Amino acid sequence: MKPHPDAKLLKKLFPAIRKYQKLAMKHGIPDIFQDNGGKILQVSLILGLVVLQSREGNDAVDEEGREYELKTVNLLRTDQFTTHHHLNPVIIDKYRKVDWIFAT
Repeated sequence: MKPHPDAKLLKKLFPAIRKYQKLAMKHGIPDIFQDNGGKILQVSLILGLVVLQSREGNDAVDEEGREYELKTVNLLRTDQFTTHHHLNPVIIDKYRKVDWIFAT
């Protein structure tokens, strides 16, 4: 197979991508390309939040211990935020207990 001409650019960018992933791991995000990891890292660092490790709970906490649900969207792909695909009364109750942060 013949590499795409942009493979050279990717090779040039890859050291920065590795640094971004290393920063993400420092903040508890195992993969910047899964589950909005890169976006969550960006939002949490800009707002001074700590990413929570559990996939069952909320997404982040501030220095005063308040927890937040973080939602991000890429407006080039969609015009709506999505949330839990198994929404039920227990999850709705959990969501009502915290503030939400929306980032585009």
